[in-house]
Amino acid sequence: APNNTSCCHVIIILNMASIARRTFPKRLASSAYFGCCLLLLRDRPNTSTVSSGNNARSVFNHALAPSASAFTPSPPSSSSRSLPPPSGIILRMSSPSSSSSSSSPSSFSHPSTNLVSIPEAILVHQSKSPDVKFIDGSWHMPVGPSPRNGRAEFLRGPRIPGALYFDIDDVSLPPSLNPKKLPHMKPTAKVFAAAMDRMGISPEDTLYVYGMEGCGFVHRAYWTLRSCGHDLGKVKLIQGSMKEWKDMCGEVEEGVLTEEDERLFRVSEMDLENLTPRYTCRGREGNVGDGDVVVGMEEVLNVVNQNISNKNSDDGKKNAIIIDARSYGRFVGTEPEPRPGLRGGHMPGSLNVPFVSLLDPNDLTKFRPMDEVRDIFVNAGLNKNSDVDGQNQKVICTCGSGVTAAALAVALEECGLREKEDISIYDGSWIEWGGDDTTPIVTTED
Repeated sequence: APNNTSCCHVIIILNMASIARRTFPKRLASSAYFGCCLLLLRDRPNTSTVSSGNNARSVFNHALAPSASAFTPSPPSSSSRSLPPPSGIILRMSSPSSSSSSSSPSSFSHPSTNLVSIPEAILVHQSKSPDVKFIDGSWHMPVGPSPRNGRAEFLRGPRIPGALYFDIDDVSLPPSLNPKKLPHMKPTAKVFAAAMDRMGISPEDTLYVYGMEGCGFVHRAYWTLRSCGHDLGKVKLIQGSMKEWKDMCGEVEEGVLTEEDERLFRVSEMDLENLTPRYTCRGREGNVGDGDVVVGMEEVLNVVNQNISNKNSDDGKKNAIIIDARSYGRFVGTEPEPRPGLRGGHMPGSLNVPFVSLLDPNDLTKFRPMDEVRDIFVNAGLNKNSDVDGQNQKVICTCGSGVTAAALAVALEECGLREKEDISIYDGSWIEWGGDDTTPIVTTED
């Protein structure tokens, strides 16, 4: 029976072979090369756990050279901005789990450069590149008798070594600009830049966002990083949880952090008024993001009224489509809202695509295959060919508070039904709409 290190070699190389075939279909010889590598690695002496990953990375790069040279991560640098682990923190390589249910990476029929598998992410992490940052974007609904808390789980560990934590409740619109006290609203450029500075992130860094096991809400952190001005091509969303990372021999940081740890900073405790951030948000004329990535209640109300009017017209065309990520029961008002004081139902003319229907039922940190995701949207009423004056209709994503709407936004872009510039999120979502007695609501399907 192979030892743990051999298992790691097998898992990593087999997955890299799959990636090679998918990325470089003309280089079929690479698959045979990987088979030979497996035989060679089987009888290698048991070296250190970290070097075993480096051996696999060398094999992968050599098999694809020279065409994959651009993939090869940068070598370690003494000028790395990554925060070192504090005393008491233990770094280790996980042993493979006896369960194989979560160790197979998701397959996507729609190629993506932004969604990456656990094996790909492990390979990048082993490069120790100073221009790569791993970010835990876990968040959970603060309801129920004992709700999970992403920040508290990051504090307790385990973590990816050197990982940072992005708190969507903290890196958000400041109270002075949020009179309705709506949760986790998209931050201003200054707030976002200040957070990037504290996290040691520069505009040139590539960010890999991940979630803990069972976290189906990580898309909001990923969406925020991309929508607030970081290079769109330099923010990746890992498909798979920390559990799969450990199962596939990814290096792990154990130990409880103290509240004084730099990674547990809070923007709310910064003196933003007297702060001049160094990080520069990308976008038009210094504005955050590209295009109208968020819309407010007034804009949504205009769309709803226009859609009601157009429904009674001859052509029946909608200028924009609203898609609601909440459950069907909440959508039609037969299930109570998790937050008290909100009416049930939905915006007239909106479509219902429960966000969880887009996710892998066995692992909520992964999307379903993108052909399935596309079919779900189309079956709900969204069509690629639906247009206004020859252009795709704009899509407004909404949910309970703006978090799971991000799952819709990411999925729409990844499955190819819409471009990013055609997708917006109604940031106030149902907390704002359902909490206002003047907004129109229906409780039956249109």
